[in-house]
Amino acid sequence: MSDQPTRPDTAPVVVTVAPYDTVTPRGAVTGAWILGQFDTAAGLAGKKFSGGEALILSIKDFTFHAALSAWEEFVIHAEPVRKGNSSFDLSFSGWADPDGACTRIFSATAVLIAVDDDGKPRKLT
Repeated sequence: MSDQPTRPDTAPVVVTVAPYDTVTPRGAVTGAWILGQFDTAAGLAGKKFSGGEALILSIKDFTFHAALSAWEEFVIHAEPVRKGNSSFDLSFSGWADPDGACTRIFSATAVLIAVDDDGKPRKLT
């Protein structure tokens, strides 16, 4: 896998525990579950950054760095990277924190778009 960076100092967007019912035969939590948590984090972080509803327009990159085991605490951080007229990029990182030893599980960058009540793009403030 890759060298271990430090966990961001920002408040996490999602804090959860990896469930036992989503493990592979080797005991790692499935990528599908992790991607679902990423989707939740993108919605929450997008709403906070844009001041309203935001949707994922594209995922520029998504890299798994380590396996996540069941019943490990799992947190996702998000940081703004770019702000346009109605779209913006956020950088995400997911971390396992078993017994205080942080392990980076994934890193990703996504493009989100701010939308109004009708689902149409809206200008960022």
